[in-house]
Amino acid sequence: MSDANSERNPQYFVHSLRQYVLAPLSTASRLVETERAEVVAELDAYETFRDRLREIDPAPSTPPDAGLPGRDTTSDRIERVRDAYRDTVLSTPHYDESYGEPLVAHLGREFGAGIADAFRPDSAVSFTAPYKRTLEARTTGSIRMRRDFVDTLDAEAESIEDARGDLSTVFAALDTTIIPEWHCESFTDDLDAVAQRRQQTIQRRDSVPQFDEHSLCALLYDDEPWTYPVLTAVARTREAVSLEQSPNPGRRNSARG
Repeated sequence: MSDANSERNPQYFVHSLRQYVLAPLSTASRLVETERAEVVAELDAYETFRDRLREIDPAPSTPPDAGLPGRDTTSDRIERVRDAYRDTVLSTPHYDESYGEPLVAHLGREFGAGIADAFRPDSAVSFTAPYKRTLEARTTGSIRMRRDFVDTLDAEAESIEDARGDLSTVFAALDTTIIPEWHCESFTDDLDAVAQRRQQTIQRRDSVPQFDEHSLCALLYDDEPWTYPVLTAVARTREAVSLEQSPNPGRRNSARG
């Protein structure tokens, strides 16, 4: 069939519309997958950092005699922690692109200024047992936060795929982009149901500390011309189809039952 004949075929328009409608969902799935891979990389890095941190003994409560061999100084211990953080968290493949900040700045943002101060050249902070416990606890918090975020991303991916399936079912019933009168109500009800399910998912989504229920979409899709992929797909469908009265309701129409 020639291109001209293809473009006159009603199914050609339905196929093109389906691709147009589902494009935001395909993009969203890809972005969620990329974000998830980065979060998992960070999760693994923090778990490895915590393991290495546990191997570093804190400074003794009573300072050892000067020059006693076999003893790490505070600066030695801090340098071991620095090396461990550099070898793990700062070595994730996406670190430079996503963060691109010095070690002390990243430590401060992740664990707080009090923890990061120990890594400044002029710091008088010692790697004591309380300091180590605090750093280990905050590392565990970073791990827990990323585990929760992975769950949130998995739920987002599932929501996107559910919407894709629902919209694909809607398009499977169409022969043309003109919706006859007898099918208008069920067609619009189906679209409304897709939008409502998505809104319910967003509203009941478990949040992670730095995101509210809506800002996850802003985080994931900020570089796209849309923020809400499912609602965009529904809106595109409404804009592209024609809801018209059927001139002959008794004949076979443009939607299959």
